[in-house]
Amino acid sequence: MAKSAPKKRQTNGYHSRVYGLSYVGLVVAVIFLCFSLTPSLMPRPGLYQGLISGISMAIGYSLGVLLSKVIRWAFTIRISPKVQKGAWRTLVFGGSALAIIFFALANTWQQEVRELLSIEGVDQTYGIRVAVLAVIAFIVLLSLGRFVARFVRSINRRTSKYLSPKVSMLSSILLFGVVAILLFNGVLMRLFTNVTNDIYSSTNNETVAGAVEPSVPQRSGGPGSYASWDSLGRQGRSFVGRGPSTSELSEFNGTPAQEPIRVYVGVQTAETAELRAKLALAELERTGAFERNILVLANATGTGWLEPQAVDSLEYMYNGDSAIASIQYSYLPSWISFLVDQEKATDAGRALFDEVYSYWVKLPKDTRPKLVTYGLSLGSYSGNAAFTSVSDMKNSIDGALFVGTPSSTELWNTITENREPGSLQILPVYDGGRTVRFASNEAEISKDPEAWRYPRVLYMQHASDPVVWFDFDLFWSRPDWLSEPRGRDVSPRMNWYPVVTFWQVTVDQFFGVTVPNGHGHNYPDTAVAAWAAVAEPAGWTSEKAVKLQAIIDTYSNE
Repeated sequence: MAKSAPKKRQTNGYHSRVYGLSYVGLVVAVIFLCFSLTPSLMPRPGLYQGLISGISMAIGYSLGVLLSKVIRWAFTIRISPKVQKGAWRTLVFGGSALAIIFFALANTWQQEVRELLSIEGVDQTYGIRVAVLAVIAFIVLLSLGRFVARFVRSINRRTSKYLSPKVSMLSSILLFGVVAILLFNGVLMRLFTNVTNDIYSSTNNETVAGAVEPSVPQRSGGPGSYASWDSLGRQGRSFVGRGPSTSELSEFNGTPAQEPIRVYVGVQTAETAELRAKLALAELERTGAFERNILVLANATGTGWLEPQAVDSLEYMYNGDSAIASIQYSYLPSWISFLVDQEKATDAGRALFDEVYSYWVKLPKDTRPKLVTYGLSLGSYSGNAAFTSVSDMKNSIDGALFVGTPSSTELWNTITENREPGSLQILPVYDGGRTVRFASNEAEISKDPEAWRYPRVLYMQHASDPVVWFDFDLFWSRPDWLSEPRGRDVSPRMNWYPVVTFWQVTVDQFFGVTVPNGHGHNYPDTAVAAWAAVAEPAGWTSEKAVKLQAIIDTYSNE
């Protein structure tokens, strides 16, 4: 008996498939791939660009499949086999040619970004490496997606016995979604948090090279301190165990220097933010901090780190007649702290400020120190949380310096959204610049100083800083900074694409500190000018500023 001919796969309309792949899905995947290769804020190594492209392709493919199903559901469209065959040929050859062109352009675009940031360019194999990695990532994610689809269909087969087909499928998808969310939040997120805590808690117990247990009472962890050296954590020990000596300060200023006061309370010193803040206040009283010229409440990053260039600059400028206080709220890197410790960051910022301010405000105005708040990155997020408005800052402190502020910071958002019409998002003008100003370089800091009243608030932010411009809204909406003229170190060819730009800027954050100072998330080159603008000491000169910045420029990024 003759064998029957094998059944042909149905390939009608927009849901046409070859080897199980959706035509519309592949079309959208190719479009997303091309978008993903366009430049963003930071240069991207081949590995990360490959991952971005692979993820973008997978998301594009999923959206294309969904679009195909919606069209088939809404319309009855029949396309002849001949037209379908031609469409597939066009996709195979046209899509491949388009992808090759964009992979070649990726080399040019990455070269342009690197030139804007004054770093070494890429080699000619960059596009090839990205292509290979993108295809691998796409295949892996596609396989994962198909596994999910099979799982949903298996649920649907069981529920269809009791429900109508459409209700059954919808219920199956919702059930899978609920299970996935519960699994992520209840198991995977907890596992991620536990593993990272284990890893970084051991790191927190280390001591960085060059950090020496203080032998003077003016530092936490030293003689008479309420906070033991061992409890300060890695970054706390680095902060109090290093810094300019009195001889270095005296040599720079030409007059005898005081021992700078550095107060730090770690997460192992006290259990809660409130207790750590109270202990910090006790340390400030013990060390005589309220008799100094300036008191800085320095809000740390996720790990508890304070930038040496910033804190050392201030001590040089005041010849040691200063006090700097900080409390730790986490030992996780900022990107992880941002995910799991945001509330801890805001609690720490509020607790430290409220505790110190309640004591400071009762002191005689003519003898108490200038009270200034400072924060870099997640530290800025923490420091901003102490205030409800610009008026609140004006009435509470003598100055504020916030550097590389994340866009999720509520007060920063309020100021930026209420900027004067015509001013750019990357450089907002708020209330004529009378109290709050934004700058990215020394020239912008020093612009029109007569109109800048005290107390001054300064936000330092680069147009190329992905920490500042990352926002979950990038997933579905174009930000103002990509509708306006690009910043000086941002490629004019950077544009916004749904979904894709979100992933690009997300990955950019990992490279924000790998570029030269003055770009990305690196601000040491303006540390002196920024402090001088916000809290200039008596007798400060431009000659001293140039001399000090030259010293700070010798520091390595840590």
